Amino acid sequence: MRYKRLALSIIFCLSSSLNPIFSQPVNASVESEGIEIPAEFADMYAGSTERFSFELASAPEQVSIELNSTPTSASLNTSSQGLIEQYLARFYVKKESVAEIVSAMNNIETSQECQGKVSECNLMPERYAFTYDFEKKHLKLFINVSLIDSHKTAKTFHNATNERYGAINSLNVNYHYFSDGGSSVITRDETLVGLKYGSIKSSIYADTSSDKFEAEQLSYDYESGNHRFQLGHFKYGYEQNTTSFMDLSGGYSQDVINYSSSKNLIDGGKQNNRRLFYILPNKGRIEVYRDGHLIHSQNVDAGQQSIAFRDLAYGSYTATIVVISAGREILREQQQIFNNTAFSLNKGEFDYSFSAGILNDRYEDVDEPSDSQSRNLKALQGKLAYGHYGDSLLYDGIEPHGNGLGLDEYLETYSQTQRLELDTNNFVEGKASYQLTDSSMVGARLLSNSDSTMAEFGLKQSVNDVSTAQIKFSSYSNGSRFIAVNANFYNIGLGYEKFDSADSDYGLDNYMLSNTGYERLNVNISSNLWDGQGYLLYVNNKLDEESVLDQLVTQSDYWSVSAGYSHSFIADSMINLSATLQGGDSFGDDDDWYAGVLWTVPFATGWSVNSSVSMSPLGMDEFRNSVSKDVQFGDSLSMNNELGVSYNGTSIDHDMNSDFSSNISYQDEHIMSDTYAYISSDGTRTINTSMDSTQVLSGKGEIYFTSQKSDAYIIVDADNQGGADTHRGLLSVYKGSSLSYNENIVREDTVIPVDSYKSLSVHLDTDSSNYISDQAHETSGYSLPGTVLSLDIELVKIKTFISSFDDVNNQAIANVECVGVGCVDVERLAEGVFKISVIAGSNYQLVSQHQTCLTPSLDLDSTYIVNTGKNYCLPGLDHEQAVGHGSDNKPKGVTIGDKKYYFVGAFTNQTELLITRQKLDDVGLSVIIRTLGQRQYAYVTNESNLTAKQEILLSELCLKAKRLIRQNNFVNNWN
Repeated sequence: MRYKRLALSIIFCLSSSLNPIFSQPVNASVESEGIEIPAEFADMYAGSTERFSFELASAPEQVSIELNSTPTSASLNTSSQGLIEQYLARFYVKKESVAEIVSAMNNIETSQECQGKVSECNLMPERYAFTYDFEKKHLKLFINVSLIDSHKTAKTFHNATNERYGAINSLNVNYHYFSDGGSSVITRDETLVGLKYGSIKSSIYADTSSDKFEAEQLSYDYESGNHRFQLGHFKYGYEQNTTSFMDLSGGYSQDVINYSSSKNLIDGGKQNNRRLFYILPNKGRIEVYRDGHLIHSQNVDAGQQSIAFRDLAYGSYTATIVVISAGREILREQQQIFNNTAFSLNKGEFDYSFSAGILNDRYEDVDEPSDSQSRNLKALQGKLAYGHYGDSLLYDGIEPHGNGLGLDEYLETYSQTQRLELDTNNFVEGKASYQLTDSSMVGARLLSNSDSTMAEFGLKQSVNDVSTAQIKFSSYSNGSRFIAVNANFYNIGLGYEKFDSADSDYGLDNYMLSNTGYERLNVNISSNLWDGQGYLLYVNNKLDEESVLDQLVTQSDYWSVSAGYSHSFIADSMINLSATLQGGDSFGDDDDWYAGVLWTVPFATGWSVNSSVSMSPLGMDEFRNSVSKDVQFGDSLSMNNELGVSYNGTSIDHDMNSDFSSNISYQDEHIMSDTYAYISSDGTRTINTSMDSTQVLSGKGEIYFTSQKSDAYIIVDADNQGGADTHRGLLSVYKGSSLSYNENIVREDTVIPVDSYKSLSVHLDTDSSNYISDQAHETSGYSLPGTVLSLDIELVKIKTFISSFDDVNNQAIANVECVGVGCVDVERLAEGVFKISVIAGSNYQLVSQHQTCLTPSLDLDSTYIVNTGKNYCLPGLDHEQAVGHGSDNKPKGVTIGDKKYYFVGAFTNQTELLITRQKLDDVGLSVIIRTLGQRQYAYVTNESNLTAKQEILLSELCLKAKRLIRQNNFVNNWN
């Protein structure tokens, strides 16, 4: 405000000195400013009603209001009061704060905290503040976050109509080969078809080793506003909303109709950042199974490795983790996975879910094991004899009995297994969750299949984004009880479950949980410790022997403790320590343990030496030394090869073997694949390989391939017409107002995976490239499952060159213009020097007043800015100009300054030029020659009137020059 007062004072003083009538002014008072205003300005400060734009700082939209305004202050016109109240309420300003702000707008002034230019002020007020810009007719309101109602429920939902729908198919193929266990191919194909209203999703699973082929999911999903409708078959359950945290351990197959609330069309879900850690003595592979189905696999190097929960399948379930190294499985263990906490509510909000359907039988009629199952059990027996993973887990869909039966006894028991089925498969279910406080959620669930009923209650507590805990308790009408606790505090994860089965009759409780009562505890801890990284995993699973059914047992007595620690060592080396202790009825009378040390020493680029020792109760199992080399082939293919020599076995039974292993990873924009191969002199052969690829079908029917899996995509098709220059521009993708993708693209097709339920905007900036397009450079939309947001743009090449131009008198040209459809830009760099951009192959002409600017021929395909050196802007070269004869049949020149110039020819033959020059000399005309490339341009200038001889000769030469201009387009600069 000091600047405004100073400005008014200056105006007043100048007016007084320049105009006598101000010598004794008549003054008007403006009380808000405390200054006196000359009478000539009194009308301005009397105020008038004008329309201003009004915005809440950081809000995405503005509103037009009426203010009673003066240059320094204003007041809200009563006609706009309701508009202000509605606008602020739309952005969740508290009701009492809206009333306070509207009242304050009776006297609007720019806050004294605003420094400098009003339009650039950014304020952080204790409550609220204004910036008032009279010149731009703009009023901005800044408010403190305390004035926002963070729990407001009246939110705007995105339109559920999907105008950019497509189809997405993801294929995963795994091949397994063990020299002592045969081979198998496991395939999963997932398809998501976006529709205008909703989406269809399917998942097909096939395994050649068990002759298994089944549909894991086939469903339809539709959302509108805060409602969600789902219909279909789900083998492992499905997500609805925050009520999903009530799901029990495991998953069960169902054909269901579900109606639930949903907040997806407001916000997307949160990622689960939990991980499981392992240390491998050698490079290998980690695989994750759910009910015998492979759900995740990845190649890993030696040392500490991890699995992110977010990379695993949805739901709460017990996963089997298999670690393969040196051609064998060195670890199998169970871990409880919780991937059903991706949704959130605000305080006072609630979610609900209602379902009805059929519970599918979980176990099939089996008279005896199939050939492949028997074969795999035999292989399993051989591996159990090795003593490292006898935890009695699912193997090819078969799980050994938890009481430690021998293989032959188990096969006999297995052959007597009968179908386990419910008396009534129909069911109805209702779930509800309520956000009690900002950090506490409660939930309830009721499920009934006519014969039995389950009631469940749950509590979920969030400490912060990385610390949560939840407890669930369920009770069945037959007296069975189940309690589950899951907690995650920073890097500590805890899972506890206890199922008390009331009787030995197969019922709803057994179907949903287990055929056997059990108690299970899982603990996983990872931490930075003494400048290193350590982890601890603990699993304890106990059977309730009194509730064991005669039929197939789905649990086992098993416990396991695994720990590891990694730390940097001398010479930039890394030392890894790991140990595992396992026990339970599955191991017989003796517990099992093994431990290992791995030391890795780099000694050259990509090279390293590894030394490892592993021990068990029998003594030293293996002492191994190896050398490995990392090799990178381009950007897509990488390989780590290792050659080792190992000493295996105990002092009683030992041998020495050499082996070779390789981890091969390949990923480009279309496909991702990794392979682990191992061969040993003892005859062991192992190959594990996987391949992933996703095919995206756009709404136009075009198919694109990508190695990255998602439920929604952005496709940018930037066609450069086969140009050699691959750089097409800078591609930016925004999620809301946040930049999520920013990359210079060099491919025609760019496929970008995006999260569902996000507002997206896409922009291709071609300013940094050698291309231009008159088509739209941006698009926007909202991503729903099955959305394929496309930006199709045809690029035309731009050729940019730098040139200096002189005129016919060797004076620097002051200005150059480009005319024609091929023109893009002309930029003056210095006196007579210009940077010119034109569309390759299109017509353009460079001119400067009455002169045509010439350059050497340009290469259409070159990709660099070319400096064409010194060139000329010459008169009379454009056939549109008056070259040749005028209406009086006399030669007509071009006037530049006070002289006329006559163009008499462009010569590539030196003899012809000399003859022409001699003729002009004979009649007393001087000649100016300007050379450009292979041509010499000849001009005649004459300060006096032409003689008859001169006119005759010039007429002859100018006519010839005019024909030359028509035959040879001097402004065509392309090869």
